[in-house]
Amino acid sequence: MPDTANGVGDTLALTKTVAEISRGDHACVVMDSDEQHWEVVAGYVRHGLARREKVVVFDGERSATPVLRRLAEDRLDVDRIVRTGQLTVVPPDAMTWMWSASTEEIVGLVSATVDDALAEGYPGVRLTNEPAAGRSDRSVGRLGEIDRAVDSALRARPATLLCQYERRHWAGSDLIRLGEQHEVDVVAPALYDDGLLRVTRAAPFCTRVAGEIDFSNRDLVRTMIKKELDQALRAPSPSGQVEVHLESLRFADVTSVVQFVQVAAGFPESHHLVLHGAQPAVRRLLDRCGAAFSGQLVLREADPR
Repeated sequence: MPDTANGVGDTLALTKTVAEISRGDHACVVMDSDEQHWEVVAGYVRHGLARREKVVVFDGERSATPVLRRLAEDRLDVDRIVRTGQLTVVPPDAMTWMWSASTEEIVGLVSATVDDALAEGYPGVRLTNEPAAGRSDRSVGRLGEIDRAVDSALRARPATLLCQYERRHWAGSDLIRLGEQHEVDVVAPALYDDGLLRVTRAAPFCTRVAGEIDFSNRDLVRTMIKKELDQALRAPSPSGQVEVHLESLRFADVTSVVQFVQVAAGFPESHHLVLHGAQPAVRRLLDRCGAAFSGQLVLREADPR
């Protein structure tokens, strides 16, 4: 794998963002925070759904609930998608079983999963898994055997596989060995990520804030928005807006929220600060902090999907 932001390894591989993953890819991603984890996996699932593919999430020892929550924050009707079967979450028992199953049994399970999806009329299948780590009975060597078995079952099939690894669970040498078995290294750049709060760019002058804002990172809000405004003012074709998506901001205290109102008050008349999709608790704090009386601050509901 290339020496990228993920730092998986140093052998040649193709680097892609989650949006660029295409059918036939055998990809891996190394994640440094929970918010990055949920962002990447939810994005992988969302792009598969948009392509009308069947998406199968093999749940590891961590709950898939945060990923489903992130999809809901992206305005997807998760209950409907699960009910129709386009999205299937396989319980952790299946991953546990794979550690003791034979190669032939694993190939059979994965092949049947693809065959069933194609029989249901889906043009392709998108799978992802997060193998448990940190247990002596679950060695990197055995995981490599499982990964090669799954890869052989998907080879030349209309299928895509994303393997997830959290950096905190694996030694650096193990990540290099695991990364070498994948053709694609998925990168997920962020403007800021402290493990509690993650900020990513959605478009020019448009960012997404996910996680929690508290005393440890609240100054980032004012600094980030001021930088975005400065760039917007210098743009050759100014849009007049600096946008921040708050759909995945799950907590912010009063002192943090008031900074949105205060920084908007410093905007010139030509520009507005637009906050999208604030969660109910955050929206109530914005209202109490005088958002409705700030001429340069605009609150918008999340865009329906």
